[in-house]
Amino acid sequence: MKKLLWILCAFIFPLALNAQEHDWAFGLFGDLKLDDAAYDASFGVQGKYDFSNHQSVQAQIHGRGDLLAVGADYLVNIFDKEKSNFNIFLGAGLGQEFFTYDYSVEGPDDQPIRRKENFTKANGQVGLSYYFPTVDLSLYIAYKLKYQFKDGITEPNYVMLGLRYHIW
Repeated sequence: MKKLLWILCAFIFPLALNAQEHDWAFGLFGDLKLDDAAYDASFGVQGKYDFSNHQSVQAQIHGRGDLLAVGADYLVNIFDKEKSNFNIFLGAGLGQEFFTYDYSVEGPDDQPIRRKENFTKANGQVGLSYYFPTVDLSLYIAYKLKYQFKDGITEPNYVMLGLRYHIW
């Protein structure tokens, strides 16, 4: 029995050490457009993996009634995250947005027509984050610029808001 316990510890201990070296965070995410009063914000979930003190990747899925969006971003932190709870980050990423529209057409049937579209978008972002170590939470806000490949449209003035819980 003692040998089995030692073997089990020999396999689990390196795995536990490895888990302490990598930072994972999961949380809530919001995407808001500032200059369009008719724009409905979209909300969802996000995951982030820090693979060094200055670099990370994040993935998110968010939506609202007529939109479902998925995306991933590469982020670079200006300050070393082990030395400062405050950070400034820069990022670039890709996303896919799926829209579903209902159009009403005047005529004898008056039946709505459902139309589906999707757009691939590249984005750039700059933001601020603050990590609260006592509760393992970070808050962040970022300004985002999106570029839509299909129509060649640049869409500035997006704001990302988020709250992440860090799992160590």
